[in-house]
Amino acid sequence: MAPLQLAVDVLGLAVIGLVALVGIVFFAAILYTEHRKEMKLVETGQYAEARESGTWVLAVGLLLLALGLADLLRAVWTGTVPEDGLTLTLLGIAALVYFAFRRREARQVGTDGDTGRPPDANADADADADADADASPEPTPRD
Repeated sequence: MAPLQLAVDVLGLAVIGLVALVGIVFFAAILYTEHRKEMKLVETGQYAEARESGTWVLAVGLLLLALGLADLLRAVWTGTVPEDGLTLTLLGIAALVYFAFRRREARQVGTDGDTGRPPDANADADADADADADASPEPTPRD
């Protein structure tokens, strides 16, 4: 094996490792934000009213689309036949279309996609929260 070929192999392995690391960080960030959202809902007492927002469908759709387009681009660049790129691309597009239809359906029903409550209920909840914030808290005994 020539030294130049070894350097190309190491560079290719580094690129693959970097792509894998970015994917892991991407999914970790999505899971963390979903966890924070659920904890905030639990703290405010709205957890039972929350509906599934479907952000995981958006994330998976974007990831599949990116992987599929990357494989198609690689195949065009090297002049070979794409392996699974077309399938991954079409699955990603299908997931994104599904997410868009669910989002539109939630808006047509008249509920807020984030809380699952009617938009008027959100305004009432905000007004109640403002009224509670304006009231002075009672002092609590300290141990």
